[in-house]
This record gives sequence, structure tokens and C-alpha cells, in this order.
Amino acid sequence: MFPVFPTARLELIFHFGDPFMVNAAEGEPLRPLPPAALLGPRSRICWQSAGPRIDWFMVQLTALGCRRLLGLSFAEAWHDEIALSDLWGPAAEALHDRLRAAGSFEARVAIAGATLRTRAGDEALDDRLSQLGAIARAGRIRSVSALVNGLGVGPRRLHQRFVADYGISPKGFLSLMRFGRQLAARHPLAAPDMDEPEYADDSHAIREFRRFTGLTPGAYVRAKRHDRLIFTGAPILLD
Repeated sequence: MFPVFPTARLELIFHFGDPFMVNAAEGEPLRPLPPAALLGPRSRICWQSAGPRIDWFMVQLTALGCRRLLGLSFAEAWHDEIALSDLWGPAAEALHDRLRAAGSFEARVAIAGATLRTRAGDEALDDRLSQLGAIARAGRIRSVSALVNGLGVGPRRLHQRFVADYGISPKGFLSLMRFGRQLAARHPLAAPDMDEPEYADDSHAIREFRRFTGLTPGAYVRAKRHDRLIFTGAPILLD
């Protein structure tokens, strides 16, 4: 069983083999994750557990992708897991079976990409907020005022749009994104962070790290010093 720290990511996950167990927050009982499921974002620590004979394939969705492919917003999935069959019916099981039978990661990427492209809605949707969210995730937007300028609306309207689409305030979203970058930079295998500091000082950074994880950065690094798993590649865009 392992902790999963807060993050504003929304993922389609397909798992095969041993059961995959999750909960919504620390202290809650673990429950089985459906074999094909939408795994919602978290603003607090949750836990996952998987047996030794397990394989999984995951697709991360932007806010726009979530609405076009699933008819949902981030706001409807916080601290929740939704069986893909509840959204797609028998097509979800068929996709799971195809991914399980695929012989390689590359084959699964091709299958997932083709399936998602065919399911993308044709309705015209405003993608600007989704674009701003992606830019903020990468650290190129770090203030609410920059989001206001990017969307071209007032602070109150920005707040309304963000809560409706992302289920979280702009300030809360930026805090989660900043923490996520700090978490990645603290991993023992991470490349040195040469970017400008994101916190006022080390004390501020430690307080924020402890707020989201319950650990100091040093305790996290010690716990992870033998962990060789870290994502180091560029995203594979399915569209």
C-alpha cells in the first residue's frame, strides 16, 4: 500500500491482473477500482494498493479532453472513481479487453489514441481555460492575475469558471501545481531544478510540502532514496 499525494490530474486507468484498491482520503477504507475507470483528482492524500501481478495503462485528460471524451468536468470527479462502463457502456469493457491483449506499450498507445479520437465530441467548446490550466501546470503561469489576463475576464468570473470546470479555486489550483513541481524536483532521480524559486524561502517551501504530504522534504527524499520509478520522458499526445 502506498500514499498518493494531492494532484489536480484526471486519469483514465485500465488495470489487469491483481485487484487495484484505492480510497478517497487517508483513513478511509480501500475499495476495488473498476478494471476500466476514471480516477478523479485529489486535494488530500489518498492511498492505493496493488498486488505483485498487476499491469496498468493510464491516460491523463485535460479539462477540455474530459468534457469532450466523457461529457464530464473535473469538478464532477474530485475524490471519486467512476467506472468507465457507466459512461461508455459495453464499449468500455471492449476497450479494456483490447488493451489487455495488446502486446506492447506502443500498441496500447495506438489503440487508446484511435479509440479516443473516435469518441471526441464535435460540439464547440471553449478551450482557453483548458490551455491556461496546462500552462499553469507547467509553471509558466504562477499567479491568479496572470490567469485573469490570459482568460480576459475579471477575477470573480475567473473564479466561477475555474470552480465550474476544475472544481477548485484558481488559487488552490496554482498551489497544487506548484506543490507538484516541488514534489517532482525532490525525487532523488530528478534533474537539478534550475528555474527561478517558487517559494519565498525554504521555510515557506517546507510548510507547503508538509501541508500536502504530512512529511518534510527531507523525510520524503529519505523514503524515496531506493525508488527507481520516476517519469522522465515527454508526454505522448494522443491527438
